[in-house]
Amino acid sequence: MSGLTSRLPRWRGRRSAAEPSPGTSAPGPVARDPEGPRTVLDEFGAASGPGGASGFLLRSSADRRTSVRELARSLRVERERPVVIVDVAPDAAGNLGEELGGLLARLRDEHRSAARLVMSGAAARKPDGQLPLAQRLADAWDFEIEAPDAAAVLVPGGGLYVSEPATPAGGWWRFAPGAEPLALGARIPAPRWQRALARVPLGELGDHTVRQIPAGLLLHPTGAAAPRPGDLAFALAVHPDRLTVLVNGADSRNDLAEDLATLLARLPAELRDRVRLAPGGGDDLLPVAQRVADLLGTEVEVCTGLPLSVPNPSDGTHQEQVRLVSAEGESTWPALLAAVSCAPAETGAEAGTAAPRPVRWLLPDAVAGPDSEPAVGRLPGGSYVVAVRAGLWVGATPDPPAAVRDRPAEARAVRIEVADTDGDGQTGGALLKALAALLPELDAQVREHAEIASPAGAGAETVDALRRFAVRNALMFAAPPTRSAAAAAPAPAASIPTAPAPPTSAAVPRTATPPPAQATAQAATQAPAPASRPATSSGHTGLPNSPTPEAGPLPQAPEPRTAPQVASAPSTPASPTNPAPAPASAPAPRAPEPPVRVAAAPSRHPTAPAPAPTGLSSGADRAAFRELAASVWEEHTGPVNRALVHLPALRGPREEQARIDLVAVHLYLTAAPDGRFGALALASDAASGRGGLAPYAACLASGLRRLPALRGTLLRAVPGPGIADDAVPGTVLRCDAPLDVVHLEQKGAPAPPDGHVRYVIRPVTARRTSVLAAPGDSGATALFAAGTEFSVLARHEASEEAPARVLLAEIPGGTRQFRPPSDEAVARLDEAARRDGGATAARWPGRCTGHFPCPT
Repeated sequence: MSGLTSRLPRWRGRRSAAEPSPGTSAPGPVARDPEGPRTVLDEFGAASGPGGASGFLLRSSADRRTSVRELARSLRVERERPVVIVDVAPDAAGNLGEELGGLLARLRDEHRSAARLVMSGAAARKPDGQLPLAQRLADAWDFEIEAPDAAAVLVPGGGLYVSEPATPAGGWWRFAPGAEPLALGARIPAPRWQRALARVPLGELGDHTVRQIPAGLLLHPTGAAAPRPGDLAFALAVHPDRLTVLVNGADSRNDLAEDLATLLARLPAELRDRVRLAPGGGDDLLPVAQRVADLLGTEVEVCTGLPLSVPNPSDGTHQEQVRLVSAEGESTWPALLAAVSCAPAETGAEAGTAAPRPVRWLLPDAVAGPDSEPAVGRLPGGSYVVAVRAGLWVGATPDPPAAVRDRPAEARAVRIEVADTDGDGQTGGALLKALAALLPELDAQVREHAEIASPAGAGAETVDALRRFAVRNALMFAAPPTRSAAAAAPAPAASIPTAPAPPTSAAVPRTATPPPAQATAQAATQAPAPASRPATSSGHTGLPNSPTPEAGPLPQAPEPRTAPQVASAPSTPASPTNPAPAPASAPAPRAPEPPVRVAAAPSRHPTAPAPAPTGLSSGADRAAFRELAASVWEEHTGPVNRALVHLPALRGPREEQARIDLVAVHLYLTAAPDGRFGALALASDAASGRGGLAPYAACLASGLRRLPALRGTLLRAVPGPGIADDAVPGTVLRCDAPLDVVHLEQKGAPAPPDGHVRYVIRPVTARRTSVLAAPGDSGATALFAAGTEFSVLARHEASEEAPARVLLAEIPGGTRQFRPPSDEAVARLDEAARRDGGATAARWPGRCTGHFPCPT
């Protein structure tokens, strides 16, 4: 996006000697090398500007290819108020006063009444009390001057903006001879809402911060860096009538809708009806906008993508267009349903929420048709085409299914869906014929990113027809979800001997006969899989949002260590090639205790169940998991697809396999801890021996291997006030379900609740989950895989100076002997456990609270 917004370079190293002296055309003799750089004058815009309008650029003679000249051509120029840009380095400023003075004299002689001086800081008062340069020029030349009091920025569409004005109402100022300066605001030309925006309080609002941007306002999590020219926030088009609120709540910890509703309620009445929301992150903003509408009791407009200023190739002007933008900042395709309006939910006996109402859409002229429905057109032959947020829907009626209508848009592709004709080949053929006639009428960027998708539950004949249609019309094809038959299909026999896959359900008895409903899932998990290379240890992978983190195998111990064992009883870990026999029965899980409880693992014993699922999932695992999660599958694929675009390293060599594994991770992260796919269900399923969630557990473990590892200090809060009697130094604790923790070094990490015991961990294999975090998560959470073991290093009861705390170190998987950390490392761990988050700490996530795993 850097090509859409650019800072006009500041005149670096300005000195008063280089400024033009009032009343003279030259500043007097200046000692300089006559062969060195000097200020020269360029003129631009005279040919295309209305009424012969033009602009002027003062630059160094050494900068023959300055980029400012190209940027200046997009500025809006006026005949009576020409633009003068000063871009002069100190070594060429010797004759700047002469050139600028001569230009002002020329403009005055041409009966121009004013000039717009684009020179950063020209309107700022000097520290010594001297008048601003722009005021002195206006007084000396009897000429009206407009100038900025800080750095000036060129914004899309040819406007000018001051991102950090010297005063709240300032930015641009108008100086008239002998008069007080007049504040014009941060934007030139000024939109109709600019004056009212000056009355909006900026700064912290709940867990968010409100800032000005060229297009209006930005609401983002407190602690995030302020946007800079060249960032996405500076790329939005400045609409003359509509105030845009860019909402970036991907890492917000508080209720984003509450803070956004409070912000809109603060706006003056003349602004509130002109507001539109735009998504600044990867999450779908429509559910937030709907809740805001409910809270305010008024309609709220939300854009499908970002309103950008796009050049019109026919005449060189700019027009606004709502476009989808990828995680890398690339503008992809123009939204066909550009914006919708969310109405507040009705109250009373028949209370309900109406579907969002289309307010702006982009359909070809050829299909505009006489139909009165919004965002609906008619195709030759009578078929309907409907603009939806994800793309287009083609059918025999103007009413797409709710799943199609509500599907969020993806920057990756324009999704075109054709109505399911229930096997009616004639009707289906007519729809495809109409769609083929429509495709050439679509925008070129839409055609480039278009993919055709199968209707939900479509038969093989329909899928084949759509696949052929995609190939013949140069479209991508979105394959339908795997059908249930895939889960029941036996795995093919391998022609080359391979090592058996690691067990996927630790407590399934070998001799037990599963119930009929579970037979398919258990049989699927026992199919052999190709052998994989041993996992290796990986190091720190960078910040949570780094573009290319490592996504390697789950780290294991680099080498077995020769030190006294910490386990009090001998143990023989099972290996994939020689699994330990499973017991005929397993202990029942303990009763759930809200908000989170991880069930205890069985005692270590030579005949204990094998290790929790490790390694990559098998094809049978993935097929069974898709069947298991079929009812919620669609709501998790969108966030995963966005993560794969944002972090390509997550894909690995087989993207579809990675996608299914990561859906399992996203499902876990968004599930309630005591819900169907939460930690309690996983622990209970493994401990009871039912195995119904075994395919899910296998894909979840495989998906965690794909996420980047992290280093630092991790913490889980356990309801206190005392520490469990069995958490004594030397004890080994094991979790038989994924364990949620908080990364204390993450910026903005929350503080644990008062009165809770702090279990503080030195990790090895913890996985960073921010790339798949659920809306509202702090982004500071991490996850340990099921089966992870921890050694208790020390315990400290609560005192007046510090809370109760247990210090732990993760034991790398497969390690029989473990070397405890040094005394210095334990002391650092204890220091981190004592720290208080302070008054600004975020709310502690409930899923990181609950009983810690019990001793093995």
